[in-house]
Order: sequence, then structure tokens, then C-alpha cells
Amino acid sequence: MSKIVTNPNQGGKPYKAVFTIGSGKARRRKTKTFSELKAAKTWLHELELASDRGTTFEMAGWTFLDYYRHWVALYKKPFVTPNTLYTYTVSYKHFQGFFASIRLEDLTRSMIQKYFNQLDMSHETSRKDLIHIRSCLRDAVSDGVLMRNVATGSIRIVADPAKTKSDDKKFMAIADYHKVRDFLLNYDYDMNDVNRLALLIISQTALRVGECLALKYDDIDFLHGTVRVDESWDSCHQYLKGPKTSHAKRTLPLSAKLLGILRKWISYHRKMLFKLGITNPQHFLLVNRRGRLPDAKNVNASYHQLQIRLKIEPKFSTHTLRHTLASMMITESDISISYISRYLGHASTMITEKYYIGLLPEQEVIGRQQVLAVISRR
Repeated sequence: MSKIVTNPNQGGKPYKAVFTIGSGKARRRKTKTFSELKAAKTWLHELELASDRGTTFEMAGWTFLDYYRHWVALYKKPFVTPNTLYTYTVSYKHFQGFFASIRLEDLTRSMIQKYFNQLDMSHETSRKDLIHIRSCLRDAVSDGVLMRNVATGSIRIVADPAKTKSDDKKFMAIADYHKVRDFLLNYDYDMNDVNRLALLIISQTALRVGECLALKYDDIDFLHGTVRVDESWDSCHQYLKGPKTSHAKRTLPLSAKLLGILRKWISYHRKMLFKLGITNPQHFLLVNRRGRLPDAKNVNASYHQLQIRLKIEPKFSTHTLRHTLASMMITESDISISYISRYLGHASTMITEKYYIGLLPEQEVIGRQQVLAVISRR
């Protein structure tokens, strides 16, 4: 039975809609308050239609796992990239060990917190799981399956320190960055060195690996000294995809030294591909001698080998070059945070500030010295 009554709570919205289905132990009820009578009637009507179709209300009795799988298939799979879809699959596998038989309507914030207390994953993995739970439950509320999202409250992520990348692995010392940069700028590249050339470009532009691998000859503008970034290469699924966000489409300046290396490389690269009988119809800049673009993991492996060669502790990933360059830019007072954000392809300056301000090892030392100077001042 459906009805609309006056909301008994003083100071609340004036109308309270009540939807009931079933009887006895099988009876279920949903209530919601509204500012306008018309909105309350519309809500009840939608629930009645959904109930007639056997959907929405019944879904509250599904297990969380079943609803999550349904939600991913309906709201995510048709719209996200294969890599992003994979993250939802990984979260599902994590959920299986804890939420196995818990019904959607019985899920509580304390259950979700207990899940993170025992997850024992990296902070980033745990963060993604929490985002997926919150998004799933938010849509369940929007669709009338649940009355409220129990994951909106404060839920703490408990990460395994051993599996979480510490800041000393995200940012390298400036002296070590200079070692890498100078080696790569003075290296003589041939067809066996495509991975290293990718590292050179990343070290000079702070590109993401996929963005670097997607570069084509005509992305390099030798007249204006710039590189255009508007695509990314998915190494796992072997296809070109759009940028991470609309802000990731950008044009970046290149140094004269790098432009000279790339000019020489493109001429050499075209000749060698022809000699090897390799076609390159899309004019990719980094096609290797096997006629393929490198895998991101192999570029990362090359970076580890280079660190060993340069007597740097091999603990840094390729993405470290991006992190380190970004932090170095931020220390320059003449470069605005808004420009750095656009340079990195971030959606907002808040992201830039969150991840990069004050995290270089040298910045930590300077900060400590400044604090001690204040404490010791007379």
C-alpha cells in the first residue's frame, strides 16, 4: 500500500511518502520526505512501476555481490575503458572474501569498515575499493533500491605499509634525476633503444607512459618547438584510447636539445623501418624493430636497468620521473600552479597540490632546517 502523509518530524520537509510491498515477514517498506506533493507522488509512482516489473525493490534482497556485478554490467562496462573495467573486477574479487552472503539491504557502515580493517592491501588499492563501494551504493539509492548510502560516512582506509609505495619511492633526489636526464640526453639512440628514447621523452615532458607511447611523428612541431598530447596507448589491451580527462589534451614545450634528438631519430627511424620491411601506417614515433610499440612494463624494466647502470638504488618506477619533475616545477616561484596543473594534464590545481607540493627529498631537508631555525631563534 502506498500513501502520502504529513511528515511528523518538526522542521522537516512537509510530505512523507510511504511505499509498502508484501505482507508478514516478507513485507518491506520505503519512506522518503519531500518538499512538494507532486514530487512525492512521482516517487511513489516510479516505485510502483518498478515493483510491477519485479525490479528495484526486490534488488534490496540481493546479495551485495550480485547487485555489484549487475551495477558494473549496467553502469560501467558499456562506458569505461578496459583498464578501468579491470579495476572493478579486481574489487569484486576482493569483496568475494568478505561480503559473500551479505544482502544489500543488510549492509552497514561498520561492515564496510571491518572489510577495510582486514583487507591488507596498498592504500591505492583500498582507495579504489572504497570508491567502487560508494559509487555502487549511491546508484542503488538513486534507483530506489536502498533508502540511504551507508558508505557516505567516515570510513578509514587501513593500508598495508609493505604494499604501499612510500614517498621515497615516488620522488627521487634532484641529483639522481640529473644523472638520468644527462645520460639520456647524451645517448646515441638506435633501433635497440626505443625504451630508452621513451624514458628520455618522459624525463623531459613528465608525460604518462601511455601518452608517450602514443606519440606520432606529426605530434612533434619543430617549427614551434612543442609536442601535442591527445592520445594514450593501452599496452595491456593494445589499442589507442582518448586521454584520461579532457584536461589531458595539451601542448607542451620541448627543449632545443630534445628537438634535435627527435629530428635525428625520425629520419633514422623511417629509414630503418623501411629497411626492416616494417610498415608504420599511423606513423608512431616509438615503433620498435619488431614492428610494435613497447609495453609499458618493459619501459619500466629498462628504467630499473638504467638506475643500476648509473649506481642509483633501483627502486623508482617510470612514473617517478613525472612526479619528480612536477615537484621541481612547483619549487620555482615563477611558475604558476595553474600552469603546472595544465602542463601535467590534471583536471584541477587541487590534484597538483595534493600530490606534489613539498615531497621532494630536498624540500624535506629545507623544511626541517627552516623549522629548526625558528625554534632556535632568540
